[in-house]
Amino acid sequence: MNMDELELAWTSMAAGIEGQVPYLKDAPQALYEQLEQLALPVPSRVYLTGCGDSWYCGLSSRFAFEEWAGLSTEATQAMEFSRYLVRYAPPDALVVGISNSGRVSRTIEAIQRAKQRGLATLAGTGDPRSPIGRAADAALDLAYAERRFAPGTSSYLASLVLLYCLALRLAELRGRLSRADVRTKLAEIAGLSEAIRRSIDAQKPLLGALGARVQLADKVMFLGAGPNYGTAFFSMAKVIEAARHNTVGQELEEWAHEQYFVTDPSSFVFVLAPPGAGLDRAREQLRALRDIGAVGIAVCDAGDDTTAALAEVSLPVYGSPAEILSPLVYCVAGELFGYYFAVSKQLTMLGFDDEQRKRVNFRQIFDSQIVRLE
Repeated sequence: MNMDELELAWTSMAAGIEGQVPYLKDAPQALYEQLEQLALPVPSRVYLTGCGDSWYCGLSSRFAFEEWAGLSTEATQAMEFSRYLVRYAPPDALVVGISNSGRVSRTIEAIQRAKQRGLATLAGTGDPRSPIGRAADAALDLAYAERRFAPGTSSYLASLVLLYCLALRLAELRGRLSRADVRTKLAEIAGLSEAIRRSIDAQKPLLGALGARVQLADKVMFLGAGPNYGTAFFSMAKVIEAARHNTVGQELEEWAHEQYFVTDPSSFVFVLAPPGAGLDRAREQLRALRDIGAVGIAVCDAGDDTTAALAEVSLPVYGSPAEILSPLVYCVAGELFGYYFAVSKQLTMLGFDDEQRKRVNFRQIFDSQIVRLE
């Protein structure tokens, strides 16, 4: 994303959403080839760290490291790692910092403090020559094409793909996957390009209508579990950034313990319900939403009539991805809703028509003091 040319145009966000389709078709192989050129250590533990979307992509992909590479993996917010967890990381840990701009102070700090402790570091960024690229032992280019300023979509997908590819590379280095296994997985990821295309096309008219229907005073929530816990947070972020709406992202189970008590007929609750370990609970939550008069919105497999029947609105997802890869496609609904919700209200993304708001935001994110580890 170009942070220097801030044309606040909704066509830029729309282009970012559409740009995910061609990107996913070619990126897995290209990113894996970048990883093959690196002398990667084989760690005992992996930390995936970042802020905002760059944290959420770690939450969404962490299970791939566990399942494919057999590595204990923690996805942690950059400040939590840099100021706290870095002190307890094992000496052979690998710390992966994701920053699209490469300029986020807290993520740079996480990488620098990890290096102070002698930990191996890797950066994923849209600019390998950026401060985080220079700070890390090695930097990988996310290499996505659509970089106009807008709430991040292509950048998020690129970060997800990079982390999936890293999990595959570590699995190969540890002997848990063969070269042929890796090629099969890379093809599986690339094959979801068509699933994104079909999901976008199917969801556009539904979310166009829903975005116009939901009002700024209404409540909006996204619920997800497992790999899509991160997707729930990412979807929340897209609505906050696009419409400055106080949308909530929550873990699927936790909604029943907390947000349930403020959910009412003015609540529009997206339930991310891919086939997998959490599907039965997603259906229970949709049933509860229906029973208390809230608007339940199922984001579910296009062939899952059982889940769709429990919701007032059903958003079909195509491709039937394995749950571990489902964030690649299940992120589309939040992107499209954020876009249509904001455009229908004629809002300005991030409130950046207020120059003071933009200036303070950039100071807080890019110019925060970086503190050395004592």
